[in-house]
Amino acid sequence: MHGVTRLSYCEKIAVVTFHNIPLATGLAAEIFQQLAQANINIDMVSQTAPVGETLSISFTCSDDDLRRVLDVSRKLREQYPQIKALVSSGNCKLQLYGEEMRTTPGVFARALSALAESNVELLLITTSEIDISLLIASTDLENAIQALNQSFAL
Repeated sequence: MHGVTRLSYCEKIAVVTFHNIPLATGLAAEIFQQLAQANINIDMVSQTAPVGETLSISFTCSDDDLRRVLDVSRKLREQYPQIKALVSSGNCKLQLYGEEMRTTPGVFARALSALAESNVELLLITTSEIDISLLIASTDLENAIQALNQSFAL
């Protein structure tokens, strides 16, 4: 098992990246408040380190929510014209789970190596003590599942 007890996946996932977000206290909170008010359920979230006076934030949501995400994006651009949104839909989220991840070194490295050996490109990664979430293109789903099942003896 090597620290992983379960592998699951979700299909029809979009990744949205807002680039050139000004470093302003509370602006990220404002963006996610607007997404929440539009009834958009956000999942994986990743923020870059600041570059100069800006940063980028990526998140995932259901493909079904993209129209509302684009509406929020348009409203944001009215107030902050430098913010650019990039959207990719039709992806899959893989989740590796295991309570033993807390005390098992190399789980993340094993997952990345297994996917690299199978030529699966990662679009977004988030982790916690007991969970690794990996966003991939839907065309790579079967290869990824096979590689991870084999690597972790699931």
